[in-house]
Amino acid sequence: DRREVKKDNGPVAADPAQHDAVLCVGRQAVQLAGRQDAWDQQQQQNATQDVGRVEVKENMLQLVTTKGIYISRMENLLVPPKVEFKFPEVNFKVVYKRMNHKVLETRQKDVCYTIIHGLFKNRDRLFQQGRADDRLCQNQACKRSDMVESVEHIFCLCYRVRTAWLWLRAKVTELLSDQGPAPAVSNTELIMLMYPKCRREAEAAFLLCTFMELVDKEVTGKQKELLVGTVRGVLRAKVEQISSRAAPEIHFPLGWL
Repeated sequence: DRREVKKDNGPVAADPAQHDAVLCVGRQAVQLAGRQDAWDQQQQQNATQDVGRVEVKENMLQLVTTKGIYISRMENLLVPPKVEFKFPEVNFKVVYKRMNHKVLETRQKDVCYTIIHGLFKNRDRLFQQGRADDRLCQNQACKRSDMVESVEHIFCLCYRVRTAWLWLRAKVTELLSDQGPAPAVSNTELIMLMYPKCRREAEAAFLLCTFMELVDKEVTGKQKELLVGTVRGVLRAKVEQISSRAAPEIHFPLGWL
């Protein structure tokens, strides 16, 4: 019976071609969601009942959930990020948890994301892509020393940030040594949040991500030298801001920053 079915929004024509297309899409969706058996059972049940085609269609589509399709796509179709293949020994669940810690602001998370996934703009990467004439840092002191502008160079080795980084690195190392001697951690492991676990996870992530955001803003953006006093002042101000918003508390000894 190809009668019109009255819906809330008005009459809907039961076009056979349109009906078949809907069933085809529905079948593909439930296959993605891993619910093929439920689909077949519903098909057999509805074949024995005298119901309109629109009602059949609605019952079928009720089997498909957005969550089911999303989980299926995430588990079966998406390829892990390239950085996970580059560092197979690293537990990236811990890294991603640090990158998205509640004490961090949105801008800090964004900068960390680009660094971890190798997306942060640097002349070494641009030169490899044929988008820069050379791979050297454009700071004159670095250029005279033929220093390549890699991500590590920008945040740790450049003359504009070196003193501030050494101060911050010492602070982070102190946090990491809360369970024994300080572990041997490279600059890259620190700025990519791949350091060993410690009891002060929130504080370590806060220090590193605040520093990296500051380098991106002041050094990369404004071509300024980053001083230790500037870093300490920004850290203190952000600690006060965190205490006034709904975020986990972080604690540093008095006068430590």
